[in-house]
Order: sequence, then structure tokens, then C-alpha cells
Amino acid sequence: AKKSATSFAQLKKNLLMNILTARTFAGVLMGAARTMADMWNESNEYIETMNLFRVTMGDASDEALKYANNVSKAMGIDIADWMQYQGTFKNLTSGFGVASDKANIMSQNLTQLSYDMASFFNASSVEESFDKLSSAMSGQVKGLREYGIDTTVATLQEYALSKGIQTKVRAMTQAEKTMLRYNYIMEQSEHIQGDMARTIITPANAL
Repeated sequence: AKKSATSFAQLKKNLLMNILTARTFAGVLMGAARTMADMWNESNEYIETMNLFRVTMGDASDEALKYANNVSKAMGIDIADWMQYQGTFKNLTSGFGVASDKANIMSQNLTQLSYDMASFFNASSVEESFDKLSSAMSGQVKGLREYGIDTTVATLQEYALSKGIQTKVRAMTQAEKTMLRYNYIMEQSEHIQGDMARTIITPANAL
């Protein structure tokens, strides 16, 4: 009985060790599989983002990509995010009828402003600022109002009059409204522009 008990105890110990080893090995395999899946998904997303960027930026894509690379090196940002934002802004402004060359400049400046706003207001992510800016450029007023920038029709009308534009905002074309919103937002955010570069050494931005 004693010999049997000793043998059984050893058998049980060996069995438990084998089970733990198997579980550890399975965990490693599952972790590796998840990592590979994440890498695969990120690769696919990058390819799709690059395609969006190339198509929307057109002939200016090489120059825009060079600029994005320079910003990425200087600021340590994810270039894929930058391309996604700029490509979306270009598509948005072009869709409203803005000439391609002007839309290229607008998309670059709005993308940069997204990062500066995220830095200045300590937003949870750059995407939050991007969403607010893209909404404002589409005519929605709620998002940027949280940042103290009012893009209501009444405010834009006053701004237009201050620039010598007599046309009613409601009578403007989509392209004209887009240009008006853009110029107003850029003027109202002058104190914000460049904030990420100025404060890159702070813990929040560095992280």
C-alpha cells in the first residue's frame, strides 16, 4: 500500500507537471498566433492606407509622403496615421469642390493642426482632434466648439464680412463654404499651431 501510494503520488506529480508544461506551451503558441495576426492586420491596414493616400493625393503624393516622413522622424508619430488623416482631409475637401492644389495644402495643414490640437488640449488621442476638425469642415459645429472655435453660420457670416465678402454664407457653393471654414479655423487656431513641436519634450507628448 505504501509503495502504491508513493508511486501514485509520483505519477500524479509527473502528470501535473506535464499538464502545466502543455498549458504553458499552448499559451506561447496562442500568444505567437495573436502577434502574427496583429502584424498581418497592421500590414494590411498600412497597404490600404497607402492606397488611400496615393489615390487621393494624386500627383502630389510623392511630395506629401516626403513631408509626412520628415514629420514622423522629427516628432516620432506613426506615419500611417498621418497618411490616413491627410488622405481623408484631401478626399473631404476635394469632394466639396475645392481645387486639387488648394485641397493638398488644406489637407496637410488640417492634419498638422489635428496633432497640435491634441497636444494643446491634451486630448485622449489625435483621432479625437481629427474627428472634430473633419466634422467642422463638413459643417457641423459641436466638435470644435469644445475647443473654443465657433463655426456656426452666424459666426462665419461675420468673418466673411470682415474679409470684405458680401455673399451670404447660405448662398455660397460648397467649395466656397469649405474655403471659408478652413480660413476661419486656421486663423482662430493660430495660438495652437506648432504646439506639438513646442512641447514635444513634455512627458505627455514624449510618451
